[in-house]
Amino acid sequence: MYKENDKIELKRELVDDIKKEIVAFLNSKGGTIYVGVNDDGTINQSFLEQNSDEVLLKVSSWLQEAFFPIPSTLVSFFYNENGILELHIQEGTKKPYYLREKGPKPSGVYKRHGSSIRKCSDDEILSMIMESSNYDFEIDTSEEQDLSFKYLRMKFDELNISFNSKVLTGLGIMNSNGLYTNLGLMLSDNSPYEVKLAEYDDEMNFKLKKTISGSLLKVIEATQEQVERLNNVSAIIDSKTWKRIETISYPGKSLREIVLNAFCHANYFIRSNIKIEFYKDKVKITSPGGLYKSNIDDMLKGVQTYRNQRLVHLLDKMNYIENFGTGIPRTLEAYKISDKKPEFYNSENFFIVTLPNLNYESNINDQINDQINDQINDQISDIGLDILRTISNNGGIKVSGLFEILKEKYNEITLDIIRNTIKRELKTYIELRGSRKTGGYYIKFGSNHNEQ
Repeated sequence: MYKENDKIELKRELVDDIKKEIVAFLNSKGGTIYVGVNDDGTINQSFLEQNSDEVLLKVSSWLQEAFFPIPSTLVSFFYNENGILELHIQEGTKKPYYLREKGPKPSGVYKRHGSSIRKCSDDEILSMIMESSNYDFEIDTSEEQDLSFKYLRMKFDELNISFNSKVLTGLGIMNSNGLYTNLGLMLSDNSPYEVKLAEYDDEMNFKLKKTISGSLLKVIEATQEQVERLNNVSAIIDSKTWKRIETISYPGKSLREIVLNAFCHANYFIRSNIKIEFYKDKVKITSPGGLYKSNIDDMLKGVQTYRNQRLVHLLDKMNYIENFGTGIPRTLEAYKISDKKPEFYNSENFFIVTLPNLNYESNINDQINDQINDQINDQISDIGLDILRTISNNGGIKVSGLFEILKEKYNEITLDIIRNTIKRELKTYIELRGSRKTGGYYIKFGSNHNEQ
């Protein structure tokens, strides 16, 4: 039984529309077309009755006359043991491939999209032409030459880097003819590249909406500063140990690494914007352009490909990045502490990383924590937590007993400090049982703690 997917197409007969399918596979990742198979995967008996020599001659003629560039070395075809015609198409190396009668325009250029095909846009066709010709966007001459570099000069001064034509040419900011490159445009104060940053509430209304613009270096710094502000830290009290536990929403350097990764790998030719969106349960970072000559499996294995070599070199030289290429592994390592894991999505036009918020839907839901953490933030001091911990482990203890234990840790603690802390911070959580002379302190929610 034959079945269609993103790499397999089924056709009942050898019809002209198959030419579009061949073009689509050539412009995508290759695939196989089975001719003589019904949509349900069964064999079309009428195809088996056709003259096989005529069918093979027709395909051979197509490969010489219907397409450009000629893909004859990329397509093999034969009848299999079921009498089905198989056409195996490899991914082309001279994209875009197109129908000769239509030319290199949307009506003649197709790509595979899932288990179907679609026409390519003018921008996609241009991108394929540039990639096939090894076009380097960074060093191409910028259309805009009236550029200022106040921010770049300031950063160069901080690092004692000379700002002269020799240095600018060596870095790829200027070409040998003294003209600014697209890399120069990106780093100039006139850069058209922006970052769209948003934070949403529970109803998907904007809590924050910002557009960050200017020199790409300035944009990187301002973006990093903003996302760190939004990387909240949650403080909870463990009801068994009475210790304050702090959890950062996006652990380690994961958020910083993924944001920098977006700047390093973005396809700036597309002229789209990097987007960073904070939801209640996650943050999503979208950069224009899919993975460059790579895929997610290769990326996770540490395979490095460089779309913006000169930009990466400059960011490394100016200490914006370190150990470039380790961002994804570092991010995965940071999330080993949780069952929640980052998600990656790659397409032709976008690469999206979604980092889960570790503070969303905390698993600590017992009665004590619910009551304490509604107002715990800064209302219980470290001494207060030590008093709670001591009472939890020594139910019925008196103030004098608390003093004897805590003086080992706090040199300046006094009986009055303990009494005042109990009165101001801990009345909600502890109770005195018995008289003031003979009684002692217990945790109110004593079922989860040792009592005497």
